[in-house]
Amino acid sequence: GVKYNYGNTGTIALPVYNAALNAQRRAARYGLNAADFALEQTKQSIRLTATMDYFNILQARNLVKVREETVATLTTHLADVNARADVLASEVELANAQQNLTTAKNTYEVAVATLNNVIGVPTDTMLTINDELRYTGYDLSLDDCTDYGLIYRADGAAAVYAVKQAQAGVRTAQAGYHPTVNAAATRSIAGERPFKDDHKSSNTWAVGVSASWNIFDSGVTAAQVTAAKAKLRKAEESLAETDEKIRLDERTAYLNLRAAEQNIKTTEKAVKQAEEDYNIARVRYNAGVGTNLEVMRASDNLTTARMNYSTALYSYNTGKASLDNAMGVPVDL
Repeated sequence: GVKYNYGNTGTIALPVYNAALNAQRRAARYGLNAADFALEQTKQSIRLTATMDYFNILQARNLVKVREETVATLTTHLADVNARADVLASEVELANAQQNLTTAKNTYEVAVATLNNVIGVPTDTMLTINDELRYTGYDLSLDDCTDYGLIYRADGAAAVYAVKQAQAGVRTAQAGYHPTVNAAATRSIAGERPFKDDHKSSNTWAVGVSASWNIFDSGVTAAQVTAAKAKLRKAEESLAETDEKIRLDERTAYLNLRAAEQNIKTTEKAVKQAEEDYNIARVRYNAGVGTNLEVMRASDNLTTARMNYSTALYSYNTGKASLDNAMGVPVDL
């Protein structure tokens, strides 16, 4: 004679107005945007590292070539030397040149291993590199570079979204001053069988709206708003500092690029003059009116001029890479 009575109730609730949830959603979206730019900045840093290491290989190879040319010129001059004292001095100079060549070749091998490590291949991988350090003109002005960097550089954009996120944090704190409104719909059924309504009177619906407003909170909301505004001011100061850093990075990279560009023209002329001076010194020595010291000094000057020219090309190309990085040129462009 025992009877059972089952009651089943289901409710769907939806926030109609909740300032805190809205602000938190915005803050989370801005945080995601900032994280995306942080990822982009990491990719740009990796690209810059790989580019620099690649140019290091080209520079090391050029210096090997310079040292090889020095050894070749000194070897040729040694064949022209007749006096005993001159032979000894030339042999010492040639030995020093050969030692420098060995060091240059070792530097090249280390540069290749370093790039292999950066790009994720075994360090003993042999790379076939056909590029050369070249000079190609750069047409953008400093203002163009700066304007681009202020818009597109990843850390600058991330700082902008950090400010937006802090602004959303202020709105989240200020939500304590506002009421919250929720809507709900409820259906209830009851009967002697589970999930069944045995009688029409046991199948009921209820729909309603509820509101709550915490008017007196002992100053908790005011304190939270003050703290959120302080975080906003900190984010705004960080944004201003980031903008200044971008301007400084742009100017530094741009001026370094232009200086290297000027050095290319200067050192290229110096190489031609050094080659002419060496040829004259060698002719004078073979004619008996010049000294062996003059030839070796001219050889040293030629080696230095060639190294300076190669270094100027290296500085210009790495300067362009640094300027692209300072501007925030996207990796996936």
